[in-house]
Amino acid sequence: MTNTQCENPKSYPIEEAIRSAVSNHLYEAFVMNDDGIGNLDKWTQSRIRNENMAKLALLFEADDAAEHCYQNLIREIDTEAENGIYLVGTDMQNDELRSLGDDQGVSGLLRFQIRSVAESMYADELAHSTDDLDLVWVTIQARYNRARLDASVSELVMRHLLDNADASEDMTNALRALLYSFHEDLVRRVCDLPSLLDERESRDLLVMVLELEKRCGSYDDRISVIQKRAESL
Repeated sequence: MTNTQCENPKSYPIEEAIRSAVSNHLYEAFVMNDDGIGNLDKWTQSRIRNENMAKLALLFEADDAAEHCYQNLIREIDTEAENGIYLVGTDMQNDELRSLGDDQGVSGLLRFQIRSVAESMYADELAHSTDDLDLVWVTIQARYNRARLDASVSELVMRHLLDNADASEDMTNALRALLYSFHEDLVRRVCDLPSLLDERESRDLLVMVLELEKRCGSYDDRISVIQKRAESL
């Protein structure tokens, strides 16, 4: 037995299984065209693949891989929710978004307010859009697609780490319900739209989200580290 094997005898089987599963997952995402990811150019697909594999490498180096993965999930689902709230109820929604439409804090109606919302949330895209807000919608969809793909990779990793698909699914469903409700409530308050939540519910939601942000640390720092590692692949 080599020294490396003595130092870390149990890491290789699960690491290789996760790498293989993620590689296959990304390949399938890129060859499918129904969500826009498959239509990306080869350079962008390569960058996405490298960044997700870099994310894996950093996760395997962490003291607590499951906690590190959970932090990634928080960040990725937060970004997904920030854009996905406008897609609930549209023709572009998927099963995940459709299920969120039943949540108390998610109306599925923000799409009807997108012009007034875009003045605050997508001002630059609005300024360069045509009358049908084409660039606003393209931006929303593109950001959602990327965040959802990144989150799906972390969800897949978490299933392997926990060895429990149900527990992993419950975890991600809870994060989505919380973060989608938070972002809709935030947009409604910023844009002076009627809130779906009372003051106590909104305050409790904010406290929970702040705890998640504290737990996962700086988004920008994590993204920067991932991108630097990806450049070395």
